[in-house]
Amino acid sequence: MNLQLGNRTVALSWHQQGLVSGALNGLYGREILTRARYIDNGETVTPNRLFPLLKSQPQQLLELTVRQIQTVMALDDQWNLDGSLWFNLAGELLEDDRLFEILLKTALYPLPPSLRQRVVLEVAEDALEGSLILERVETLRRYGFLIAMDDFGAGYSNLGRLQEGGFDIIKLDLGLIRGVPERIWAASFYREVVDLAASSGSLVVAEGVEHQTQSDFVRWAGVDIIQGFFYSRPQPLLAKRNGGLSLYGDIARSNEPDILLISS
Repeated sequence: MNLQLGNRTVALSWHQQGLVSGALNGLYGREILTRARYIDNGETVTPNRLFPLLKSQPQQLLELTVRQIQTVMALDDQWNLDGSLWFNLAGELLEDDRLFEILLKTALYPLPPSLRQRVVLEVAEDALEGSLILERVETLRRYGFLIAMDDFGAGYSNLGRLQEGGFDIIKLDLGLIRGVPERIWAASFYREVVDLAASSGSLVVAEGVEHQTQSDFVRWAGVDIIQGFFYSRPQPLLAKRNGGLSLYGDIARSNEPDILLISS
């Protein structure tokens, strides 16, 4: 699938970033990411440019999301990828009746229960406004999927939403870790947010961990899962054992044909 960005065409590919257990006893799962580049010169299209375009074209956003889930699950069926598989769901797909129904029927319902419990569907916190989206989040949970609230603490935080529950996992926005643990106030605040999120019964993910000191701190603070460049940078998802995922900064190097491109 190619995408028109202005008057230029971009090619999309799947990437992955590993999440590790807070106990550091191995890979917990992998977040599936979308990356793009211009076809005419190979120039990278940044996520900040790509995703606003996708959200303005919900049908293409749906097609991309469906294709992403189907392709990754097919790869998992072939290679038995380690850990859970994390996919981002845009609020635009949850709030539209037709798009949500197509997403369910084509990409999610076909997955057997044994696979659904390994799939984590991430919904950004700023998309969780209104009862309709929250109802659909609960629908996905009833069908056996794990639901993660993404970017908690990014500026839209509703503490009452934690009290209501309904999320298996809460991902702390990477902005919260800036200045941690060097700045005492930032470190104290981070610990309080971890305690608050954990009190809802959810697993807590520390995002944006970039060095050993931060890793040591978030583990002390009590997070369950760690994500960040210190353990894994985004890297191509490959058609090989374990998707070619490398941890601890050892980024997988591969030839371009191995990258799972989305066919037109």
